[in-house]
Amino acid sequence: MSEISMYRREILNALIPYAQQDPRIYVLVCDMGFGVADRFSQSCPGRIFNMGIMEQGTVGIAAGMALSGLKPVVYSIVNFLAFRSLEQIRNDVVLQKLGVKFIATGVNNYFKFLGKSHCCGQDDKEIMKIIGMPVYDPYEGNESDFPQLVSEWIQSEEPAYMRV
Repeated sequence: MSEISMYRREILNALIPYAQQDPRIYVLVCDMGFGVADRFSQSCPGRIFNMGIMEQGTVGIAAGMALSGLKPVVYSIVNFLAFRSLEQIRNDVVLQKLGVKFIATGVNNYFKFLGKSHCCGQDDKEIMKIIGMPVYDPYEGNESDFPQLVSEWIQSEEPAYMRV
């Protein structure tokens, strides 16, 4: 497993062809990742929103979007997504079997320079598995599997969690 989150810059770009084909795909960013979102924003104008530092609320909004027929993707730093919004992910998304997609960025302690509050090792994987969330981890396969993994993740009808 790589210690560097090499897919965090690629994931939103990998979503572009799917979003161009499926107008239901919207991205909700939790106050970060602005540079990596530029291409998506240009390719799919009006379909990416900076939600600010409110992961729990963002998950609830994503659940509502899914209930209205949209396909929301929540993009946030791994520990804030896995720890701060766990109850909302479980209750609002997993238990209702809503097709919300999650992107946990900065996995494998990528943000360790910001301190322990921004790191969780691989605990996020275990937590998500405990609550019944399918986990997609490109670091478990080889690099050439990433496009296929993204395809399976975004096209799945169930909630799904991608670690980048």
